[in-house]
Amino acid sequence: MGNIANKEDILAAEMYFRAAFPVMKIPLTEDPKQVAAFEKINAVVQFKAADDVHPMACHIVFLTAEKAAEYSAAAKVVDPEAKDVPRFKVYQGEYDNRYADIEVINFEFKSIKSLLGVFKGNSPMEMLGIVAPLLKNIFKKATLKFLFLMLTMTKMMPSNNPGIDQPWEQYLKVKMSLYMITTALSQANKMGWEPMVRWTAKQTDRIYQFKVGATRDDQGKEIYPPIAAYLRVKGGRSKAGRGEYTRKRPFVLFDFPNPDGCLAVLSGRYEFVEAATKGCITVVGAGDSYAVQFNNLMTQLQNTLIPSKFVK
Repeated sequence: MGNIANKEDILAAEMYFRAAFPVMKIPLTEDPKQVAAFEKINAVVQFKAADDVHPMACHIVFLTAEKAAEYSAAAKVVDPEAKDVPRFKVYQGEYDNRYADIEVINFEFKSIKSLLGVFKGNSPMEMLGIVAPLLKNIFKKATLKFLFLMLTMTKMMPSNNPGIDQPWEQYLKVKMSLYMITTALSQANKMGWEPMVRWTAKQTDRIYQFKVGATRDDQGKEIYPPIAAYLRVKGGRSKAGRGEYTRKRPFVLFDFPNPDGCLAVLSGRYEFVEAATKGCITVVGAGDSYAVQFNNLMTQLQNTLIPSKFVK
């Protein structure tokens, strides 16, 4: 058996499937270009990576409003309590052909490492791994639209550092990044990632909350809304959430005045403690040690998802 991925590669691939892909919903619903591009698209995009022990697959469903309503109505004929079929959703595992009348795009890779070469882009040669799967699907209607959507995800990379004169780019990067990393931390815990498992095992019921103030123009008018995400941990369990957790006060609140302040931390412009002294972040709640521990875990997990040249 010559094609066996190591634990680190499996974790990284799972984080793309379970944490990075779902944040595509943000540009799909908030970026006018992406909203227009997918308005009339019905497609399934599937990623598969071969492995002798741990083969992996994930598929993403894109539906028009009309098609989602049609499938929802059909499901409720069978089960009146069935939930509405969403227009966009990421599913783990291979596609089961449940939607027989829509386009299927398959991106198949010979190994998990070759899949990660495309996602992480450590070198141009590794990124060329997308060419063969792309050529097999190039004439399908949704292929190029999906690739442009994937390019939007690169905004979360360390090499993308929008300035304060790019408010939309800052807002988008911060929202995608916070949604992704809170989900990734929870999923990593569920997968048994040792640093996270050890950390959550010692936690009572605690909320680690992120709040980012609204983006405002030169006159102080709000142009993009506040952003919030949280991670709840309790006795080894974890759950990520969007928005503010309102049932109890956060154990630690990471409060950023605006997306630029948040990017000062996310991009490594300042070290965590330095960012606090410069007013880029206010930590409210438990002692600084918990905030630093949590930030270190975030950084450690993020480093599994980015090219090695960005890892300090």
